[in-house]
Amino acid sequence: MSEMDDVMEAEVRGTEIQSAVLHVLDGRHHNILLSEKTLDLDNPGIEKYVKRYVNRCRGDMRARPGTFRDNSVFARELEKYFRQETSLPQFSAAVCGDLTSYFENEEARSFEVLFIDYRTDDVPYIAAVLLEEQETMTYITEAENGLLCNTISFGHTALPAVSRQVASFAVVNVLNREISFVDEGKWKDGNKVITDILLGAEAGVSRKEVVESVKEIACEVAEEFHENPTIVLSRVKNYIADTVSEGMPLRPEILAAEMFEEKPEMGQVFMRKAEEKTLPKEVELPKASVRMSMKKQKITTDTGIEIAFPAEYARDNSYIEFVEKGDGSITIEIKQVNKVTNRM
Repeated sequence: MSEMDDVMEAEVRGTEIQSAVLHVLDGRHHNILLSEKTLDLDNPGIEKYVKRYVNRCRGDMRARPGTFRDNSVFARELEKYFRQETSLPQFSAAVCGDLTSYFENEEARSFEVLFIDYRTDDVPYIAAVLLEEQETMTYITEAENGLLCNTISFGHTALPAVSRQVASFAVVNVLNREISFVDEGKWKDGNKVITDILLGAEAGVSRKEVVESVKEIACEVAEEFHENPTIVLSRVKNYIADTVSEGMPLRPEILAAEMFEEKPEMGQVFMRKAEEKTLPKEVELPKASVRMSMKKQKITTDTGIEIAFPAEYARDNSYIEFVEKGDGSITIEIKQVNKVTNRM
């Protein structure tokens, strides 16, 4: 099995790749190659490679929402593409103009930019993925005086490994212009390459940041009302996991009402803190990423003991129980254990 087959995510149901194009923006060698034809998606390897990036971008918890500025070139060219006045190579080449200038004149790095036109449940999307070239080495075989000699050749470049996390990408809903993007490329002088140079957009709060804020606020509220933050956090994780599994967006107001149903004053404090942090009223979360991030709860005691347990065990006291003593200390009881295995 190849590396790509090994790390390929399960295909998103209802998603179809319409076309894709790959542009080369080699700022190190001032070599700009804008493709005039789309990729051959009849090639199974290419199609699988492209779908991999669609799946990765759709399910990335780091993704932030964005809003196009009035003078956005990307938004203007996207409208032309939507009206079928331009092809994908033409549209993508037009929006790459500022990127080309940036890599040639400001930051001598080399990228391939993969543009993908795809549909999910008949909704059209455009994805733009920045793939930074990686320095590689390979072997070459030479013949010297009739003898074969294998040696190492340096200075080659290649696309990033398919197992690597995507550092910079944007996904745009063509119908309503909603943007989802990640820009962790560590750009020179703190530049925002995706929002400022490619999209011409303003950034919002990422899904990951929303979830982290919800968890932090829940723990703060628990401490203020002298509740066990570990238990409250575990219940919040379970609530988020259950909500996403049911195909519902995360709504902080509903979470507060249901989590603190028996103590509504805690819910009120939760919402006040959520409003202070200007959390969105709702946010769509990818199921796969949420399942992984909400799966376990990790705690560290002031005595240096670390414990990790499935978050769902906090639903009741069947497997783990936190007992508060009169002196303010806490006893943690782990139940129904038949075997203990050392983790080396």
